[in-house]
Amino acid sequence: MSGKWSDLPGDLLSKIANGLGLIDFLSFRCVCKDWNTASLKVSPYDKSVLCDPWFLMYGREGSKCSLLSHQNKCYSINLPEIDGATCLASYQGWLLLFGQGSLFFFSPFSRAKIDLPNCPLTDACDHVAAFSAAPTSEECIVVVLNCTIPTELQLFKLCKGKDEWAKSSFSGHEFRKIETALFYEKKEFHFLDGDNGLITFNASKKSKQWNMYTLSVSTGKSPSSTRLRYTTRKNIFQLKNEQREKGLLEANDSISTCGTIVPHSSGLCDMIIRSESIEAKTQPQSRHLKGVWIQPRYFPVPSTQTW
Repeated sequence: MSGKWSDLPGDLLSKIANGLGLIDFLSFRCVCKDWNTASLKVSPYDKSVLCDPWFLMYGREGSKCSLLSHQNKCYSINLPEIDGATCLASYQGWLLLFGQGSLFFFSPFSRAKIDLPNCPLTDACDHVAAFSAAPTSEECIVVVLNCTIPTELQLFKLCKGKDEWAKSSFSGHEFRKIETALFYEKKEFHFLDGDNGLITFNASKKSKQWNMYTLSVSTGKSPSSTRLRYTTRKNIFQLKNEQREKGLLEANDSISTCGTIVPHSSGLCDMIIRSESIEAKTQPQSRHLKGVWIQPRYFPVPSTQTW
């Protein structure tokens, strides 16, 4: 057979790209200009088959990151876009990060980045966040919850296409530390503490936006006897993967992780992976790492895409 691989017809290259797994697909795009062009014809959702989420670990040495697949295969990847940043939310393959005084969306697999305007934060400590849809969707709503004050929760909300953040607060209670945030349904966001506490915020209402519940562990129901359409899992990173034994963590490393939503194939009951904070096993602590669970999805977004 004569000729060059780069001379293959574009339609054939697109068919080849469409049949590749995510990592091989990313390598395919880097071969040459023609192969990269052919990959652009592949639908982003062709790479979004429902599966267990992958885990991205960052904060080691500059832009060097570790990516652990759902099959426990480990890859190295350079992501200078998230160097020094902190992930506040992960949903549908997109990350919401805070870094250098700004909030932005980032897709690690396509390197697409969308900046949000007029960031209301000065740091990421004691903050959780969630968003309702991909940032390319007109239905996207972003909420960031400030949990710094034990007796007051401060929430910032930004709707797609808007420049200014709306602010709301909830007080009058002694709140436990909020660990996980998620979008539920019908513009309602849920905030879970480390125990059985649930706080809800309805972004569509002008008044009575907030509610507070204690979940029943035995039934998974709220006091109104409404069964939630999700289950939660704690300590997934710590218990499932034994990362220290795999060499991804040293004994004197600590790590904080950001959870995500794992959609159920039938759409009936999603699984929420909670965020975690894992201390170093030995002292003194040498470094603090960060990690995030993410759905392995590829989103080609034009460089001109804005909020």
